[in-house]
Amino acid sequence: MADGQEARSQPGAGEERRGVLNLRYERAQTNYANVAVLTCTPEEVVLNFGINVNPPTPRREVNVEVTNRVVMSYPSAKRLAITLSSIIQRYEAQHGVIQLPRPEVAPPDTGARGRETDA
Repeated sequence: MADGQEARSQPGAGEERRGVLNLRYERAQTNYANVAVLTCTPEEVVLNFGINVNPPTPRREVNVEVTNRVVMSYPSAKRLAITLSSIIQRYEAQHGVIQLPRPEVAPPDTGARGRETDA
């Protein structure tokens, strides 16, 4: 929705009228993230968003600058997960399945080689 517009839903025939959600964007910031790391506590879910300019490889340390953190209750996180799943399903129905790259995995350390160090 554009700034200043309201998100409203109209009840259909036989539906009970629900509350109206008015979104205000005056203080909103838009940030890009290509990394999301989720952690949790017994009470809440923490979503850390950041930017990684280099693709990860199995033998290189990856440094990500966390630019935003969102802390949510579990019920809010579940509603977010349901909404994201619905959005992705609709996108894939229209545009095809989103292919994710296979993560590069370091070969298992069998102990047969000497210790490797990065020079």
